[in-house]
Amino acid sequence: MSGTRQAEDLALLRRYEPVLRYTRGELFLPMSVESYLRSCGLWRATGQQLRAPGDITATCLAEAGAAAVADDLSLQFVERPLTRRELRRWRRESGRTRFVAGNSRFATVGLLGRLIDAVMRLSLLLRGRVPGGTTAAAEQRYRSGPQPDACPYYGHVTHDRGFVALQYWFFYAMNDWRSTFGGVNDHEADWEQVTIFLADPPEPDARPAWVAFSSHDEAGDDLRRRQDDPDIDWQGTHPVVYAGGGSHSGGYLPGDYLVTVEPPALRRLLAGTRRLARVFLPWTRDREGTALGIPFIDYRRGDGAGIGPGAERPWNAVLVDDETPWVRDYRGLWGLDTGDPFGGERAPSGPRYERTGSVRRCWSDPVGWAGLDKETPSPEVERRAVEERIAELDDLIVAADAELDTRGDELRRIQAGIRALDSAGTRADRTALAAPEEAVDQVRVRRLALGEEREALARAAAAGLPPGDPHAHLRHRAVPNVDPVRTRHRVLRVWSTVSASVLLVGLALIVVDNRGDVVPALVFLAVLMLCVEAFARGHLLRFVGGLLAVAGLAAVIWTAAQAAIGNWRWAVAAVLVLSAVVLLLANVRDFFLKR
Repeated sequence: MSGTRQAEDLALLRRYEPVLRYTRGELFLPMSVESYLRSCGLWRATGQQLRAPGDITATCLAEAGAAAVADDLSLQFVERPLTRRELRRWRRESGRTRFVAGNSRFATVGLLGRLIDAVMRLSLLLRGRVPGGTTAAAEQRYRSGPQPDACPYYGHVTHDRGFVALQYWFFYAMNDWRSTFGGVNDHEADWEQVTIFLADPPEPDARPAWVAFSSHDEAGDDLRRRQDDPDIDWQGTHPVVYAGGGSHSGGYLPGDYLVTVEPPALRRLLAGTRRLARVFLPWTRDREGTALGIPFIDYRRGDGAGIGPGAERPWNAVLVDDETPWVRDYRGLWGLDTGDPFGGERAPSGPRYERTGSVRRCWSDPVGWAGLDKETPSPEVERRAVEERIAELDDLIVAADAELDTRGDELRRIQAGIRALDSAGTRADRTALAAPEEAVDQVRVRRLALGEEREALARAAAAGLPPGDPHAHLRHRAVPNVDPVRTRHRVLRVWSTVSASVLLVGLALIVVDNRGDVVPALVFLAVLMLCVEAFARGHLLRFVGGLLAVAGLAAVIWTAAQAAIGNWRWAVAAVLVLSAVVLLLANVRDFFLKR
């Protein structure tokens, strides 16, 4: 890349660089690759150490990467995790900002979600995980390194399909989401990025056309937002990114984001259970995607440190591309390789590569990765697209008219034959008209649709296309969705903490008890657990009402069956008991309403 092109790219990166705002209690901010490498050892997958800490530079990393296969190398930042005593001492250190959750993720999700979470956490004992004390040791090493307050980003600029894609890559020494913020995983090192899309060539001082923040479960259209999206907080030409605590994922709005992960093997089971929950647990009806699955909260509050224009820390811009040696040649992991088969606790690969050694699509094809192939980068390109579509429609309309004439003539010929047979006294087969008539109808419908689109585009050519809803392209709009607990706050917090363990102990007692049938015991345990859950959430009466409704329906079915086989006395008694229950519920409801 020429010096002039580098200067132009660097100026563009500077003009639009984002502002990152972190959650109070964040331990790790973006750091330089060189500082990180100075503290790392380089290891083979076989356990052989190739280079000791203090003996690695970006140059030798590239050389080692060029000589190895993709999955053979990994870096290791922490040589030895802190012991329990050292960890307690680290936690008592003064001067470090503490994180206060405020909301309990277990109180926010349902009972089944807590049980699934407990199973997944127990699985950490069997799969590879980052050892305890690693986060504290990484924080000590990060804080004691050279210039811990110097915050670089690694900028990558590409030109494709009328867009200039400005990528800002941020490197962190540690993802401490699990250990510090109660999230799903920990892993050494973390690469996150923000991509800003401009029209090519860019208009001076204009806001970008689109922005895309890397996030956990978003892809394609859901990643990006248009420049006029009200969810984006702008500081001039600089978008504000609210980074998740420990996870460093990007959010457009500050707040707490509850996300649930559903294991693929359980997805159908959970979907069915969710439908039942909405019937019998009415408080879950308005909480799409938060009742089941593995729950965690991503805290993107923006109440901590800030980096970028107008913030307390400035950016240090570093330009990288496909020819930067350490970016191009090192395909290994940037931290401890735990061997976790689920991948959550393994360190990531670099900005250019996936863990498999293949090139990341967000690096090589940011326009396609963000679903922007169908979007126009500028009004000029949009006008040209309108004109070209009008010309294309004109050709399609001419072809449709010709097809309509051809098929209509065919239909008339068939009708003439039928009439001739009728006049000769021969019974004609009128079913021969069905297929040609249907074909003519289809062509007419298609011709009408083409004409309507042509008229709409003609109006747009004169007045321009309206911008439309900035959220129209989103299938899932990620917004803060952790509501404060509404009632019985303390009860729910305590119950949500212990409920999964209580359920497992209850199941254990049922398994070892040989005195009775297992099914009634399981039903009793389930009803008891759900009653406590409903009480803690302030929905006990509604839950009991729903439970009685189910029991009433079962009683009606049983009564009908008994009446059908001649046990009319039992049927009458069941009707009387059911009437008594309904009357009692109505009276209790009226009693509480009058109060």
